[in-house]
Amino acid sequence: MYLLDAKQIKEWDIATINDQNTTSLELMERAGQAVFNEMVKDIPNTDQPIYVLCGTGNNGGDGMVIARHLRNSFYNVKIIELSSEGNNTSPDFLNMRKKVIALGNIEILPFNEITILGLRKDGIIIDALFGTGLNRPIDGKLEELIQSLNSMSFKVLAVDVPSGMLINLWPTTLALKASKVYTLQSPKLPFFLEENQAWMEEYCVIEIGLSVKFQPISKYQSIDESLARSFVKGRNRVSHKGNYGHAALIAGDKETAGAAVLSSGAANRSGAGWVTLFSRSEINSIAVSVNPEIMTRAIDIMPDSTSFSKYDAIGMGCGFSTRATSVKWLNIMIERQPHHLILDADALNILSAFPALLEKLPKSSILTPHPGEFDRLFGLHARNCDRIQTQISKSKELGCYIVLKTSITSISTPEGNLFFNTVGNPGMAKAGSGDVLLGLMTGLLARWKNPEKAACLAVFLHGKAGDHARCNYGEEAMKASDLIQMLPLAFKTICD
Repeated sequence: MYLLDAKQIKEWDIATINDQNTTSLELMERAGQAVFNEMVKDIPNTDQPIYVLCGTGNNGGDGMVIARHLRNSFYNVKIIELSSEGNNTSPDFLNMRKKVIALGNIEILPFNEITILGLRKDGIIIDALFGTGLNRPIDGKLEELIQSLNSMSFKVLAVDVPSGMLINLWPTTLALKASKVYTLQSPKLPFFLEENQAWMEEYCVIEIGLSVKFQPISKYQSIDESLARSFVKGRNRVSHKGNYGHAALIAGDKETAGAAVLSSGAANRSGAGWVTLFSRSEINSIAVSVNPEIMTRAIDIMPDSTSFSKYDAIGMGCGFSTRATSVKWLNIMIERQPHHLILDADALNILSAFPALLEKLPKSSILTPHPGEFDRLFGLHARNCDRIQTQISKSKELGCYIVLKTSITSISTPEGNLFFNTVGNPGMAKAGSGDVLLGLMTGLLARWKNPEKAACLAVFLHGKAGDHARCNYGEEAMKASDLIQMLPLAFKTICD
């Protein structure tokens, strides 16, 4: 799903008004009604005080609609209204405010210190102060008021975005902390920055029937189930294993046999026709005992002249060490320009030790660093949002794909596009999870021959498998090998 900027969001509203022969006021009523329908599921107690915080723009108009529906459903609701002085007031907001006043049974209070001090601590705040049109950080008196509300630990339900959050790729300096965000029609770009997680616990997307004819163009996308489904085509009835690619993995060393076992096991679940593991002789024996379907080659006794041309994708680095022999094999892989190359873990550490190799990488290679590896490659970064900016520029500069593995994994492309993952959980933050991702991605790349598709699909399926593992074992007890066992269920979510 495309992640839009503020201008595109406004254009989508206008396109809907034109295509559906409706008005902006009717669209606001539709949006407020849709949010109300979902929000009341999280407010079961009609006696609990509800404070609807309204700005004077369209987000505030949505808040007025929600307040009216709450009162008509016998909720204990009051409106706290931002002063119109010095603020742009939306005509639609004024119309919705008149409808509230016509009811005659909703108290409207000013947004100031006295009102805040009088709020009951067991109340719920509905945040409709500022929406996606905010174009500068909150400051002055408003900053003080929002900081006061944040310090009081209210349950806050935000309409579209937490007030104060800007619709760009830079972290928000101050917003009203939301327990849940009910965002309209599509997720918003700032939701995918790690730094912004401090301002929101979760979000849900509320469909409001915006025009399907509107086709935005954005460099930013979220990897959701719909996108993942578009990547997968069914297997032909008349086919054989040669039609589904040959994946090779160069992984494992004396003390890291598990990395070879996990990566080859994940590749074995990827749908690729063949999987071959290149590792030390004793590690190959262990890997085959766990995954009897794979083939092996003993890299410790292989001649330097070994050909890799028959492999459709090669994943290299997990548990491979940074010894001289590992450096030699990475040089060989870069010099021979294999069909498709994915570099992870120790392969990335070697690149950081020999930065000249970066310039020689085959075009369309995939690099899969975690933040520490990323910083060793491209310099120290104080914030993850800064890494993302470097990620985009380095993908374009090197002509490669970079999978930055964080709690919200991002994938950059040589064209400057950026994809954000939407699935997965903290239980996946365990040793071996990255090995599973490398194996899965290598198998998918061997099968599809498309780095963008393989990277996005692997990250999505990896996260889905993690979510299934959480359901079965819980976040604390789940482990990396559980992800491999859950890959069939992950595939079924997009292939049935």
